[in-house]
Amino acid sequence: MNAPVEDTTHPENVKAKIIMIYVGVAVISAIIISCFMFLGKYSRGVADKNADNSSNLVVIEQQMTVEESIGKFDIMKLEEDFTATNQDGEAVNLQSLKGKVWVFAQFYGSCPECNKVNLDILTDLYEKYKGNPNFQIVTISIMEEEDGVKAMKNMAETRKASSDNWWFLTADVNEVNEFCSAHMLYLKFQENTNKDGDGMQGEILHDMGMAVFNSEMIMKAKVDVYIPLKQGNTLLADLKKKQLDLEVAAALEALKDQK
Repeated sequence: MNAPVEDTTHPENVKAKIIMIYVGVAVISAIIISCFMFLGKYSRGVADKNADNSSNLVVIEQQMTVEESIGKFDIMKLEEDFTATNQDGEAVNLQSLKGKVWVFAQFYGSCPECNKVNLDILTDLYEKYKGNPNFQIVTISIMEEEDGVKAMKNMAETRKASSDNWWFLTADVNEVNEFCSAHMLYLKFQENTNKDGDGMQGEILHDMGMAVFNSEMIMKAKVDVYIPLKQGNTLLADLKKKQLDLEVAAALEALKDQK
């Protein structure tokens, strides 16, 4: 006797087949989606790894370029002189630094960028080279009324800086502006009308460059660490700090060889 033939046209059987088809499609879709997600994560991982490798290569190349350039370039020679008052109340002039290696920077006492970036970097340099009589740091205020001799003395004492190796100078702001822009390749400072924006937060916009001069009054480098830090590029900022230190070391070594 033959087995009964299943009636595939019966509504229940049709419904069951439809359900099975949908389940099958769902399973296949899930497998396909999982594969794409895996491939996507894998691709992103490879891309991120390649991006990290590329960034590291760029930093290595930049570091090699910086190290190879140390001491090899003369940016300008300071021929003119400028007189200002240091933290001890003494009148001093820049040309008296001939024969020394010195680092120059503009600042003012209430400048947030100076206090967070440049002055800390200069303090590290001071601690490293303060025992060398041929080394000097020169920071000059661009706010004469607020940063008088007393204020400069307090700032020097806070950083335990002796005038033997670090001058905190104050002078007429207009004369500072004119001299630095005309003879030292510094931008003119001006009032900050957008201190609530994304740029510098202090009252005055000024050049954040730190310049290294050798014993012949030749500027060997001018380094700005603030800009890469503001951009979140800490690797470049560290490289700039290293450049500053290497230029000082190279200039001191060259001076020692001369003697």
